Amino acid sequence: MFGYVRINKMDLTFREYYHYKAYYCGLCKYLKRNHTEISRLSLNYDITFLILILTSVYEPKSDIFNEKCIVNPTKKKMHISNKYTEYAASMNILLTYYKLEDNVIDEGRLKDKFLKSAYEKSYKTALAEYPEKAQKIKNHMKKLNNLELENCQNIDEISNVFGELMSDIFSYKEDEYMDRLSRVGFNIGKYIYILDAYEDLDKDLEKGSYNPFKKYENDREKLRENVDKNIGFTLTMLEEAINSLDIKINKSIIDNILYSGIYLRYKGILLGKINEKNMK
Repeated sequence: MFGYVRINKMDLTFREYYHYKAYYCGLCKYLKRNHTEISRLSLNYDITFLILILTSVYEPKSDIFNEKCIVNPTKKKMHISNKYTEYAASMNILLTYYKLEDNVIDEGRLKDKFLKSAYEKSYKTALAEYPEKAQKIKNHMKKLNNLELENCQNIDEISNVFGELMSDIFSYKEDEYMDRLSRVGFNIGKYIYILDAYEDLDKDLEKGSYNPFKKYENDREKLRENVDKNIGFTLTMLEEAINSLDIKINKSIIDNILYSGIYLRYKGILLGKINEKNMK
């Protein structure tokens, strides 16, 4: 359910692009060093956006270093890591673990059982560090699961739950930014859930799995119009929430994601055309 909050590489300068990638690489390296090698499987650009937003709002001291990695073992890459890298890594692990837990309950696949077991150590570390966040995430995931079991076909109702989950993750602490960050997270969550459900419809129909858009199986044009309208409104709310933060650091990268990367991602999926090369 992740991978929808991305940059448009072609509209960034080289410096901006490598700066953005440094946050992603910093998260990857943090997961490897402080959790497990397998925890890097859940690495995604949506959680990188969380780091970018929190770093831009709170302006923490960051460690910047150059290291080689398994993806490119011959050339050193820049890494940026700070306290929000640690926070985002923990949130990513909690999300992944609870999703795997639901999968094991719902489907009982050996792959999910293995991955859940592999994440156990990292999960316990994240749980000990953020018990309140963990409980909130778990509660939201349970509510999502219950709505899916009830075959909820109200996209607003079910996407709001995932929006609330992401709202709790983005609202890092109780302070002057909490409400605004909460709105950023809420609208990011709604956008992700709606687009993911739209993209997975054919696969879910084939497998007989839950999807809130099943009623549109034979009316894809109406579905496309409704999704376009819903996401358009959600992204307008996201824009207002981000602009209310009055961000100065990394602003050009955030603007690229908001006005270009996300737009191209969702329009490409609606039209069935995605150029992955420019989206990462």
